[in-house]
Amino acid sequence: MGSESTDPTSSHDLATALESGQFFLVYQPTIDLETNGFAGVEALIRWRHPSRGVLSPDAFIEELEASGEIVPVGRWALETASSHGAAWHDKGYRFNVSVNISPRQFAYVNFYDDVADALEVSRFDPALFVLEFAQGTLTADGDTTRERLDRLRELGVRFAVDDFEPGESALDELQDFAIDIVKLDREFIATLSTSEEAASLVHRLMQLSESRHLQVIAAGIEDSDQRAALQNQRVPVGQGYLFSKPHEAEEIDRYLEDFAIFSGKPL
Repeated sequence: MGSESTDPTSSHDLATALESGQFFLVYQPTIDLETNGFAGVEALIRWRHPSRGVLSPDAFIEELEASGEIVPVGRWALETASSHGAAWHDKGYRFNVSVNISPRQFAYVNFYDDVADALEVSRFDPALFVLEFAQGTLTADGDTTRERLDRLRELGVRFAVDDFEPGESALDELQDFAIDIVKLDREFIATLSTSEEAASLVHRLMQLSESRHLQVIAAGIEDSDQRAALQNQRVPVGQGYLFSKPHEAEEIDRYLEDFAIFSGKPL
């Protein structure tokens, strides 16, 4: 796939990237920490720039958001991820596909229609389609956010909070929203094996998850010590380079085949 750049890029190049087919999605697997089973994938956008190679989101997401181009690009991401998800499920695999939603995209008046259309065209099971939001996106306008989530919920999709840091106030705020999945922040995960406070917060989050039927996913797991600390707290699902880097859809096909053959674990 080539190396990824994070250098800034020009507005003109970005404005033509979507219609030129330069954006593509990669998918990072999530893994059941207890069974090593394949739990799902998170869709991540990349830009294959014609002269500068593959660019990571740090190079262009802020400009997409500021310009409003995030709306059509986000619509494309929803359509592409749901299409890939439907293709995997047609092959007999059943797992979640998550897509990150930006603040401006979520606020867009026709966002509900974008999600509904993507699901209708792809015929992807909405119960396995997860919309991921930054914590700040959900808490910026509480009543309006709840109304939008309630309407989206009618489609059958599920919701995740991304990059979650489980401080006391954050845990209290979380209880105000109908969230299905909490993804622990990678920087927070890095402190778990050495911080009693972090361990205590994760313990409380796991208690909350049982009473609220929340799934907890640990993002950014990089080594076996982090995995062991998470398993000690009974965190069920993890994601990170310890398990797999992000892959394009065709590579995920091969990954799934190899995973089933060599792990002996259910997909």
